[in-house]
Amino acid sequence: MERFQDRHHVWLRSREHGLYLHADLADGSSVYLHPYRATARAAWAVHVLHHFDGHMLMLHNAANGRYLAASTSPWAATAARFGLGGGNRVTLRDLDRLPMFAAGWFPIVSASGDVLLGHASDRFLRAIDRGDGNGVTVEVSDSRRPNTPWVVEAIPPIDSIPRLPHLVGIGHIARAIRFVRAERASTDGTFPHVAWACFEFTGRSLFNLRIELARRLNFAVVSDVIMCVRAGLFGRLTPLITDLPPNNVTMEIIVVTAGTIGEISFLYANELRFPNVGAV
Repeated sequence: MERFQDRHHVWLRSREHGLYLHADLADGSSVYLHPYRATARAAWAVHVLHHFDGHMLMLHNAANGRYLAASTSPWAATAARFGLGGGNRVTLRDLDRLPMFAAGWFPIVSASGDVLLGHASDRFLRAIDRGDGNGVTVEVSDSRRPNTPWVVEAIPPIDSIPRLPHLVGIGHIARAIRFVRAERASTDGTFPHVAWACFEFTGRSLFNLRIELARRLNFAVVSDVIMCVRAGLFGRLTPLITDLPPNNVTMEIIVVTAGTIGEISFLYANELRFPNVGAV
C-alpha cells in the first residue's frame, strides 16, 4: 500500500500499452484509456479504508469524485470467466455505504515495481488496447490472460487553490444545481439536508457557476467560493477544477468558503487536495 498514500493523487498507466486510465465525464459512469495525462480526468485520489485488520484501497476521480468500481456478484465473476458480456465491466460509482466492496482494490507490487490491482471479486484490473480506448476490464487471471501491470505515478499537490478554467464556450446545456454552503463539516462528515437549495444553471462553465453561487450565497469576494462534489454519502469531497460535464444530470455542489473555518478544517487538514496535473 506504500504506492498509495491516503488522500494523495496518482496517475495509473498501463505498462503494456503506455496509456492512462481516464474517467469519462460525458456519461459519468465509465472509464477509458488515453495517452494524455495532464487532465483531472486522469488523476485519481487515494481513499484508504481501514477495515477490520486490513486496508482496502479505493480510488475516486479528481474530475467528478466518483469511485472506480466493478461488480462483486457471483454472476459477474462467472460471466467474466466464460466471456459473457457485462460481467467484467469497470464503472464509476457513488460510495453509498462502507465498506463497499465493489469499489475495493488490493494492490500487489510485482518484482519490477509495477502494481497489479486486484479487485474484491478476485479479479484483476486489465488494460486491453482495442483501438477505441475502451479496453478496461476486470478479469480472472489465467495463462491466456496474464495480469496487466500498472505503473503508479504520484501527482504532486498544488499549494494554493488553482485558477478556474478560462471562459470559452458557454453552451446551452441546462441542468439543476443543488447546493449547500458549508463552513465546516459535522463530526460524521455529513451536511444538513435542510440547508440544500436548488436552481437551474445553463452552460458548462465552472467560472460562471462560481459567480452564480457567490451571488446566491451573498459572497463579497467571488474567489472565496470553493466548489466541491461528493460521490455518495460516504464519498470524500472533491474540489471542482474542470468545467461541468456535457450532460444535464443534476449536480450537488458543496460550497466551502476560502479564508474561513471551512478552509482551515478542509484544506489545511488535507481534506481537500488539488493535484498538479500539469507536472512533468
